[in-house]
Amino acid sequence: MQRATCYGRLGLGEEASGLWEQVLAVVPASARRDRGVYMARHATAAATARRPEQAVEIAREVATVAVETGSARMRRELSALERVMRPWHDAPVGRDLLEALAPVREGS
Repeated sequence: MQRATCYGRLGLGEEASGLWEQVLAVVPASARRDRGVYMARHATAAATARRPEQAVEIAREVATVAVETGSARMRRELSALERVMRPWHDAPVGRDLLEALAPVREGS
């Protein structure tokens, strides 16, 4: 988890994304808040790796968990995702992200 986080913060999206997949394979579903934060970081790594569609797909699930749990950490991670997704702001995938994150903004 720490290595995936560091790789993500260094902008090494491809490497971070692969590590997040490994981490998420072992994090239990019962750890919803931690799992949601890790998934949001995975989404950001996917966007950094220039896979915005995958990032949005992951973000949809994170948004649901963020609303259900009220997690401020997840909201911060989703804000980071929005910043990384700015190059696709005017593209359909950018609009998909806004739609996916709308419930999170409404709950703020």
